[in-house]
Amino acid sequence: MRPLSSEGLPKRERGSHRRGTRRDRQRHYLWALALGVGSVCLLLAFLSYAPEDQPNVSLRWGDILGLLRADPEARLKAETTQNWLGLLGAVLAHLAIVVGIGYWALALPLLMGWWAWELFKRGMVSVAVWRRSASVGGIALLLAVFVGALRGIPPLAELPLEWSGQVGAFVGTVLRQLAGTAGALLLTMAVAAVVVLVEFPRLSERAISWVRLLWARTRDRWEQRRQRPVAAPSASSSGEDAEKLDKWEPARIVRIAVSSRGYTQPVTESSSGEALLQGASPMVLQPVVHPQHIRAPKSQPPVEVPSERAKVLTVPSGEQAEYTLPTAGLLLPGEDALEVDEEELRRNARLLQEKLETFRIGIENLTVTPGPIVTQYEFVPAAGVKISQIEGLADDIALALKAPGVRIIAPVPGRGTIAVEIPNHRRVLVRFRSIVESPVFQQSDALLPLGLGKTITGEVYCADLARMPHLLIAGATGSGKSVGINTMILSLLFRLRPSELKLVIIDPKKVELTPYAMLERHFLALSPDIREAIVTTPDSAVVVLKAVELEMERRYDLLAQAGQRNIVDYNRRIREGKLDSRFRPLPYIVLVIDELADLMLTAARAVEEPITRLAQLARAVGIHLLVATQRPSVDVLTGLIKANFPARIAYQVASRVDSRVILDMPGAEQLLGHGDMLFLPGGVPKPIRLQNAYVSMEEVEAVCAFIAQQPGCEEPYWLPSVSEQGATRESGAGGRDPLFAEAARLVVRHQQGSVSLLQRRLKIGYSRAARLMDELEAAGIVGPADGSRARQVLIRSEADLEGIV
Repeated sequence: MRPLSSEGLPKRERGSHRRGTRRDRQRHYLWALALGVGSVCLLLAFLSYAPEDQPNVSLRWGDILGLLRADPEARLKAETTQNWLGLLGAVLAHLAIVVGIGYWALALPLLMGWWAWELFKRGMVSVAVWRRSASVGGIALLLAVFVGALRGIPPLAELPLEWSGQVGAFVGTVLRQLAGTAGALLLTMAVAAVVVLVEFPRLSERAISWVRLLWARTRDRWEQRRQRPVAAPSASSSGEDAEKLDKWEPARIVRIAVSSRGYTQPVTESSSGEALLQGASPMVLQPVVHPQHIRAPKSQPPVEVPSERAKVLTVPSGEQAEYTLPTAGLLLPGEDALEVDEEELRRNARLLQEKLETFRIGIENLTVTPGPIVTQYEFVPAAGVKISQIEGLADDIALALKAPGVRIIAPVPGRGTIAVEIPNHRRVLVRFRSIVESPVFQQSDALLPLGLGKTITGEVYCADLARMPHLLIAGATGSGKSVGINTMILSLLFRLRPSELKLVIIDPKKVELTPYAMLERHFLALSPDIREAIVTTPDSAVVVLKAVELEMERRYDLLAQAGQRNIVDYNRRIREGKLDSRFRPLPYIVLVIDELADLMLTAARAVEEPITRLAQLARAVGIHLLVATQRPSVDVLTGLIKANFPARIAYQVASRVDSRVILDMPGAEQLLGHGDMLFLPGGVPKPIRLQNAYVSMEEVEAVCAFIAQQPGCEEPYWLPSVSEQGATRESGAGGRDPLFAEAARLVVRHQQGSVSLLQRRLKIGYSRAARLMDELEAAGIVGPADGSRARQVLIRSEADLEGIV
C-alpha cells in the first residue's frame, strides 16, 4: 500500500503528524547548532595550540576545584595558558595533536562543521557524507603515519612530535620495523592513493591531468630542441609533393582562442601591466603555459538599459497604460564558467594531425577555439591538398577521436581555412538567463530580438525576426526544438510590451505551448470564430490562418490610406503626429506553429496556401512566422513554403536527406542534440553553429504568471472574422470570385456543371475552378455534386441569370 500523506489523515492524526514533524525539525536544528559550536571551539583550540602549554595540561579534578576556590597554583596555570580557549582548549589540543595524529587532527572540526551544515540543510547526514568523512579521517591518519615513518630517515629523525602525534609515530615505527622505511612510505602512499581514487574521482582526475600536462610540456620542450623548421611542400608535381610530405613537420598549435564575450566584460590591462583578453581576440600560447585549466570568468552583471520601446508607440485606448517588463530574476541562474582543459585540446589536436597525415594531408597554423559544446580546430591545408580530400574524412576523424560526431567546414567563408568541430568531453549548459543578462541582448536594436543562444566561441548570438522575416525550424524528437521555440517567445516577451507585440500560437501537440494561454489579454491575438486561446485542432488552425490573412489585407488597406510603405514608417509617422487621429499604432504579430506536419497531414492544401501567402506578403505589415516541424520531408516542407523562408534553423535530424530538405546542405545529421543547432540566416552561404539556450517549463510558467498578474487589456486583440467575411484568396469586393459572372454564363450556356469545363475555358487551376463551382452551387445555379458526374444546371437561360449575377 502507498503510505498516506498528512493530507489524507484525519484531522486529529494530521495535527499530531505535524507536531511530530516540527519536533523532528527542532531536534535537527539543535544537533546542528551543537555540532557547529563544537566545531568552531575545536578549530580555535587546535589553531591556538602552543607547546608552551604542555606543563599546564596535566589537569586533575583538584585543579578544577582549586580554580573555584581561587587556589594560587591553579590560577597560575590558567593565567599562563596561551590557548584561546584556556585550560580546556589546551587539554583538547594536547589530546588531538600530541597524543593523537598531530596537526592532521584539524580535519575533525572541519568534518563536524560539514555534519552541522548537512543537518541544518537536509535534516540528516547521509551515508555518502559519512563515507566521505571516514575517507577524510583515514587520509589524515595515513598522513600522520607517513610522517611517523619519515623519522627513519636520519635528517628527519628530529621532526617535532606535533606533525605525527603519538599514534602516527607508533604506527609509523611499527611499519618501519616490519617493511623498512621505504616500504612503510610506499605502503602509506599507495593506501592513500586508493582512497582518493575511490572516494574523490574528480580530484584524482585533475591530479592525473596535471601529471599528463607536465609530461606533455617536458616532451614538447625536448622536441623543440631537436626539430628544425621545414618549409611547406610546393605543388610543382605529385612526385615532389609525395617526397616532401614525408619530411613534413607536424603543425603546431599557434594559438588557443578563448572568447571573453558572454562570460566577462572586456579587460584591456591587468594590475601588473600584462595584456589580457578583450573581445574575441586570441590568446597566444607561449612554449610553457603554467595553469592547467583556462577558466573564463562568469558573466558580468546585467547592464541596465532604459527601454526605448516605451517611446516608439503610444498606447491605444483599451490597452494597459502601465506595464512592467519581466526581469531576469524570474529565471534560473546562468551556467558555470567555461572551463577549458588544455591537455585535452592538445591531445585532440595531435590526434587530428596524425589522422590527416595518415591520408597524406599536411596542415599548418592550427588554431583551437574552445566553446561550451564543441571545440573548433581551424587550420590551413598544405599546398596541393584538395578540399574534397578533407570533407570525406569526418567519420574517420570521429573514429580516431572517439567522438560522437565531427563536422567539417570546408572552407570557412572569408577565412581561407578549414575548420573541424569536435564535441567537448564536458558540455556547459547554456541557460536563458545568461542570454537575457548579456549586453548583446539588452542593447540590441532589433525590432523583434531573438536570443538564440551562444556560438562555439561562447558569444551570445541575437537575431532579428523582423529582418529574417520568417523562420523555419526543423529537428528530430528530443533535439531541443520545443525548448528553442520557448526561448524565442520569451525573448520577445522580455523586450516588448503588449501594445507592441501580439502572438498567434498554433500547437497541435496540445502540451508544449499551453502556459501562454494565460496571456490572453496581454499578448495573444484571437479569432472570434473559435474559443481557443492556443489553437490545437487542424480545423481551428485553418480558420486562424485565414483570419491572419484577412488581418494582413486589412493592414495593407490601412497603410494605403495612410500613404506609408511599411509598418515601421506607419508607426513612426503616428509617433511624430503626422497622421490624423483615425490611425492607430499597429503591433507586430508573430504567428507560431509548433508542428506543421500534423496540419499538413490533415489539411495540406488549406494550410499551405495561407502560409505561403503570408510568407510572401506579410513582412511589410508587421506579421512574421515561426514555423517548426519534427518531420522535415518534402511533403511537409514543400517548395512553396521553403522558397519564402530564407532563414532556417536545423536541430539534429535523422539523416542527411532531412538535413538537405531544411538547409539545402548536409550537416544537421552530425549535430549532438540537446539544443545543438545550425542557424542559416538569409543570404549567408554557410550556417552558424549555435548552442540553444535552455529554459525549463517552470521558468516559462513563472514569466507567464508574472505577466498575467498585471492588469490586462480591456479586450483581447481580435482578428477579423472569417465566417462573417467569407473571404478567399481571390475574393472580390462582393465576396465572390471576379470570374463568378463569366463562369455562371459559361455553365448555363453549355448546360454542363463541370469543373474541367471551367478549367479549359477560363484557363484557371483546379482549386479555383472547384471554388467557383461551390459558389455557383451556393447561388442556386448548379445542383450538388453527384460523384464523378457533372452537376445538374438549374438555370435554363442566360436571361435568368440577370437577377443572380
